[in-house]
Amino acid sequence: MAQPDDLVLYAFRAPVKDAARPEHMGYAWDNGWRYGDVVYSQAGPYASWSAKVRERLAVAGARVARPVLATNGRHTVGGWKATKFVEGQLARRVDETAQLGLRVEEALATAMVQFSGLILPAQRDDVFARAELAAWEETGEAYSATEAELADAPVLGVGHADLLATTIFAGANPPTIVDIVPTAAPRPRGYTTALVCVDGLINDAVDPGICDRFAYIAGFDHLLLRAAAYRRHVNNLHPAASANTRAKISEVEDLLVSRVSGTLA
Repeated sequence: MAQPDDLVLYAFRAPVKDAARPEHMGYAWDNGWRYGDVVYSQAGPYASWSAKVRERLAVAGARVARPVLATNGRHTVGGWKATKFVEGQLARRVDETAQLGLRVEEALATAMVQFSGLILPAQRDDVFARAELAAWEETGEAYSATEAELADAPVLGVGHADLLATTIFAGANPPTIVDIVPTAAPRPRGYTTALVCVDGLINDAVDPGICDRFAYIAGFDHLLLRAAAYRRHVNNLHPAASANTRAKISEVEDLLVSRVSGTLA
């Protein structure tokens, strides 16, 4: 697996004593490498945007992993980004993370107003942006039956498309958001939470009752359907997708459609 070369490490001021013993990090850190108190990960299409947001983002009841600025004033060097390390692990604390999703959306909405010049990354054509577009273009009976519910759901703007996989926990400490994965377009309030719930269901990390526990969110059934469709399209488009995951996504979609049908009956 690729590691940052010396030029990248020097650019982010990595101490020489740390360079000999890198620690491979997990999924929450984009499978990056920890040198001292900094984690170096390969930069995605929105890495610079995320870093600019995380520099000053404040989320109630949570910590945010801060980016490291390179000597040239940039957030990425040679295809790599650097983030201050924070202790913690991914956990099956789906309800907590789903609740956190609402606060993240509020914080991002505030950031988009307060941070001068901060706009969503333009002209994205990555797998995740294409999957999101496809998911929100889908039509069908279940969508039609729940779409009216969105009339009461305000559009706050950018959401977090992968909060469950980028939030780590360490004992009783507040959770830490390691990265901000922006939605490709502004989405209704609660979409981040819907994605967390769907991801938890796909990974058997939570019971189906979570859909009821967050049903107070306007248009939540519709948001759940869109979130599941998004994961299906990601699975269809991503080169690392698996048949097992696809089967689980299908199972979750069936559950959500049945839920809508039962509500309307």
